[in-house]
Amino acid sequence: MPSRQLPSVRVLAAPGDPTSDAAMVLATRAPVSGRAPRGHANEVRVDVRDGRAVLEVELDDAAPRSGWAGAVDEGLGHRRAGAAVARHLRDARSGASVVVNVPGVVPVERVADLVLGYLLGARGQDVFAEEPAPVAPELLVFVDDDDNGSAHIHRAVAAAEEAARATALARDLAGAPSDLKSPEWLVTRMAESLGRAGMTTRILEGEELEAGGFGGVLAVGGGSDSAPRVLVARRPGTGPKVLLVGKGITFDTGGISVKPADGMHLMRTDMAGSAAVVAAAAEFCAADAEGVRSELDLTVVVPSAENMLSGSAYRPGDVVTHVGGTTSEVTNTDAEGRMVLADGLAHGIAEADPDVVVDVATLTGAMKVALGMRTGAVMATDDDLADRISHAGAAAGERWWRLPLPEDLRSAVRSDIADRRQAPKGPGAITAALFLEGFVDGRPWAHLDIAGPARSPEEIDEVGPVATGFATRTLIGFLRGLADRPRA
Repeated sequence: MPSRQLPSVRVLAAPGDPTSDAAMVLATRAPVSGRAPRGHANEVRVDVRDGRAVLEVELDDAAPRSGWAGAVDEGLGHRRAGAAVARHLRDARSGASVVVNVPGVVPVERVADLVLGYLLGARGQDVFAEEPAPVAPELLVFVDDDDNGSAHIHRAVAAAEEAARATALARDLAGAPSDLKSPEWLVTRMAESLGRAGMTTRILEGEELEAGGFGGVLAVGGGSDSAPRVLVARRPGTGPKVLLVGKGITFDTGGISVKPADGMHLMRTDMAGSAAVVAAAAEFCAADAEGVRSELDLTVVVPSAENMLSGSAYRPGDVVTHVGGTTSEVTNTDAEGRMVLADGLAHGIAEADPDVVVDVATLTGAMKVALGMRTGAVMATDDDLADRISHAGAAAGERWWRLPLPEDLRSAVRSDIADRRQAPKGPGAITAALFLEGFVDGRPWAHLDIAGPARSPEEIDEVGPVATGFATRTLIGFLRGLADRPRA
């Protein structure tokens, strides 16, 4: 899989090893008046103090803002600072290491944020360029031995590296071009990652999909020469049963309800939900394998297809039968994500009998209109589940906002000729979730629509261009929270 290496990080006891003498020292300064830091390379300047190069980075360590379930944007200033330093060094083609002193320059509680920003900030997706940008140089974290937080700092740096690895995997999967990323390629790469983490995997295709009743997956994938696949992965346990389902559309033309040409090239990232699910599950299970194994019972389902326009494509007006027998009236072939998710949810519930269900998808343009490009939407049938997602996101540096599932809109997804209407008029993000609600068997369920924050047109904060890996870190924190604090 095309990929970029992450920078390396070492934690050293001050004053560190002699090789650090040639390294540049990190310092912070107040932001330029009238300009809020955003993690850009021009927020760093080089100074010389006592004959040694110093990197001065703008830092706005403002108090966290209020969110609907607690504070959000904690640590954002330090993530931006870390990203700005990495981008400055990348653009300068510098190979000199960077020294950050803790707690002198960065407080103990913000080390992980600075390291995460540094690791992810300069990691672009130019893997197909003739001369890709260089990897940012090594980051040396110097810890004052007199400080009792040394063990905490080691854990914080390790956690930041883990979060960066998972986010990088999600970005690599979502950013891969669709001439490479067929459904077969995607689920094979995902199965490899989950298998290395200790999950048992299997891939359903062809007659298995027909026999299993995957009408939504087969309908959406019917217009493409690249046949659809469904990945199912499981790690059994004696604890809470969790089902994660991710939308795996490898390219989305919209089908017969074809999309405008502007922006269609970004539809290679339309499987970003499944990338986040797989990257989070792989990192969670891999960390378990290295330490004390949690008893969480985890199942991952990725329904994957390519939504193409051809003579064999499905049509508006078709009636599709999903796993379990529920039927859908198709009204817009560009609402393909909910068609494959319906199958994935129904299959996962029948197979795993979960206590908790979460699906993640770049599902609706309406979500972007409502919340923009930096905030994900949570729609849930369970308050505790919604709160856990939001709190995990806040701790991970990912912002969420809850949207309602109002009773008066449930009639919109009822069809006159089938069980469900696929794409009714009305508030699109909400009606899409209400459609999916019919496939979760009354289980506690959260639907995460990441159509906005899964992609970025620019480098901003710790986010890179194109695929961002959004929701990955939230899901890792969510799984850990369930393992540590099971639901009542």
